[in-house]
Amino acid sequence: MKAFIWDLDGTLLDSYGVITSSAVDTLKEHGIAADTDELLRYMKNRSLSSWLRKASAEYGIPFERLLGRYGEITHGRDDLITLAPGAAETLRGIREAGGTNYVYTHRGDSTFRILERLGILGEFADLVTSRDGFAPKPSGDGVRELIRRHGLDPRETCYIGDRPMDIFCARDAGVTAVLYLPEGGCVEPTGQEDRIVSELTQLRVL
Repeated sequence: MKAFIWDLDGTLLDSYGVITSSAVDTLKEHGIAADTDELLRYMKNRSLSSWLRKASAEYGIPFERLLGRYGEITHGRDDLITLAPGAAETLRGIREAGGTNYVYTHRGDSTFRILERLGILGEFADLVTSRDGFAPKPSGDGVRELIRRHGLDPRETCYIGDRPMDIFCARDAGVTAVLYLPEGGCVEPTGQEDRIVSELTQLRVL
């Protein structure tokens, strides 16, 4: 591989603690108790948005209200987000070996601020975020946009993520699908992965 397109949350960023605590606290404000471990499993195998929609339907709270309040809480905790083990080393190694790193994420305005604070923003040639307005994963539109912008060869491009929707996104875009599945993870492989890695440092330019 020469081009590495990265998911952020749960892949390069150790952010699920912030995400789950923010979602649990959002419901707590409405007098509703939620189980953090159950939420994490649901979110990783589906999405946080679908979990909030489920809560909205179950408890009769408008989805937009839940989503808006969740956003306020979680962005106030952005400084608690850290890098996943091996993230900086892996990105730097790919760049120094002649490869190129990109990002496609559902994260929005906080993306650049977080990556700059963590010292890795300069490792990426380009980023596509929710601000770009593409259909969300599992659509591969965001990956295809990076391929178009930079004339990437799909045969030498991979998308790396930690959830089934990332694998489906890679498949939809026609690039190599890499599942990041650290030891003890709660995700089951889809069977459509081209490769599964338990550590980010296993990824390198070939």
